[in-house]
Amino acid sequence: MAEEKKKAALKHVMINLGVMLVLVGSTAVKTDNLTFFFMGLILLAIQILDFKGVDAKKLVAAEIMISATLTIGAITQLVMSKGFGTPQVFLVVLLLGSILIIVESLRKYVELE
Repeated sequence: MAEEKKKAALKHVMINLGVMLVLVGSTAVKTDNLTFFFMGLILLAIQILDFKGVDAKKLVAAEIMISATLTIGAITQLVMSKGFGTPQVFLVVLLLGSILIIVESLRKYVELE
């Protein structure tokens, strides 16, 4: 029983760490829009706020979709860049955070079934 609580707490910590990495990476990336930052804020809201009217599976699916979108966007930005400098380092941080969220959200989704 205590071990299950530790695993559940660890999942939330890992997802929150991924959200933090996404937010840090998105604020430091030099882009014209704030899309990455707002997607990170949406992920943070999903983690912090309690949505009682929404099914838990739908929230986890939303986490997976938003994180996958961030992953695709970060990979596209990295491929399109000509050099490797500070903005690309933060894109890698954003990419790692979104991949961490995807992995932990998939684990959570499998447990909900």
